[in-house]
Amino acid sequence: MKACNLTLCLTIGRRPELLRQTLQSLLDKVEFADIIAINDFRDEETNQVFRELCPQGTLINLNEQVGHHKAVDIMYSQVKTQYIFHCEDDWFFDQPLYIDQYIQLLENDEKATALCLRKLNDFPHSLEEKEKIQFQETQPIATAILTNLHEQWYGYTFNPHITSLQLWKDIGGFSQFKKERHVSRYLRKKNMHNLFLKENICQHIGGEDSIANPPKTTFWAKFKGKIFG
Repeated sequence: MKACNLTLCLTIGRRPELLRQTLQSLLDKVEFADIIAINDFRDEETNQVFRELCPQGTLINLNEQVGHHKAVDIMYSQVKTQYIFHCEDDWFFDQPLYIDQYIQLLENDEKATALCLRKLNDFPHSLEEKEKIQFQETQPIATAILTNLHEQWYGYTFNPHITSLQLWKDIGGFSQFKKERHVSRYLRKKNMHNLFLKENICQHIGGEDSIANPPKTTFWAKFKGKIFG
C-alpha cells in the first residue's frame, strides 16, 4: 500500500535483529513517502541493518547520546509529510494496514492525539481493567478508548502509532517532558486521548532496554565504571 502523506519515524539502537524483524514485518505492508531513523545508541550493527533494508531512508547518527525525547524531536524536525508513523525497533506487524482509514479516524476525532496500533491483548491488563475499555463503532473502522483505565496514561504513547506532525508542533516538542507519562498527562488535561483499534495489528517483541527505556544504572555501577573503566 502506498502512503503518500506518511513518514515512518523509527527510534533504533543496540537491537539489530529485532530491528530487522520489525522492518521486514512492516515494509512489505506499507510503502512510506519517507523513512527517517535515529540511533541514540550509535551502534554500527543496527545502522547496517537500517541501511540494508531502507537504502533510501535517512539515518540520524548523533555525536552524543541525547535521550529519547530530544532524539524524537530531532527526528520529527526533518519530517515533511502531514502524518507520522512512529515506531521503535522491537515490534512485529502481523496484520494488514489500512493507512487511509486510520488517518480518516484521526481527522474525524479532533480530541484524538494518535491512533495506537498495539494489540489490546498485548497489554498486561487485568480483567477489571479490560472491563473499563470503551469500544466505539466509529467509521470507517471500530476503535477503543482506554482513558478510564488510568488517570495519567492513554493520552499519548510512544508505542507504534499514527499521528499528525501538527500535534508535535502544537505541543512544542517532547524535550520539555521528562517521561512519556508526562506527555500523556499534559494532553489528557486538554481532554485529549489516544485512539486504539478494536482489532489491532502489532505486538511487542523486545524487552525493556530501548531508547525510550534505557537500562537503569545504579550509583555503584557508575562509580565502578569511573574507577575501573
